[in-house]
Amino acid sequence: MNRRTALKSLAAVGSVPLAGCAAIRGAGQSGTVLGKITVVNSSLVPNRIRLLVVRDETDLLDRTLSLPAIDAANGTPGTVIAPSWPETQGEYTIHAHHIEESGERESTSWEYTFTQDDYDRYYGDSHEDPGCLGAVVTVGSLNESANPAIGISPTYMETPCGTPESR
Repeated sequence: MNRRTALKSLAAVGSVPLAGCAAIRGAGQSGTVLGKITVVNSSLVPNRIRLLVVRDETDLLDRTLSLPAIDAANGTPGTVIAPSWPETQGEYTIHAHHIEESGERESTSWEYTFTQDDYDRYYGDSHEDPGCLGAVVTVGSLNESANPAIGISPTYMETPCGTPESR
């Protein structure tokens, strides 16, 4: 039985909340569970992006975000997107691209697929096991203006599945 067939079979049985090392670090599993996503505009100009979250070829989130320009004195607060999807282990990919006011795409899509190795890098050597992995999407930098680069990566959060406090 291949991995996709096994995951579909498990999904049909129902979602089991993941708790503890054995649940998230199952033998032979390459996926993880995606928790909160923090989106930050690091550019001096406002940006508008379309953010998609896909798990095992199923769309879980499709949202357009208008991000204010960074405030030079106070920085920019991140927009936190709490997971609206079940805590199911799988292959999560985040896609993001700039869009015009009309809703048309302005740039190529940036994407990142989260793996068990990502989870292990942030939580594998510690005794904590939150059960999911947080993500950060960063748009631009202080020296970019139109269609700045978008970075997507896993990140350490104290509570990636719970409250929006991140470290």
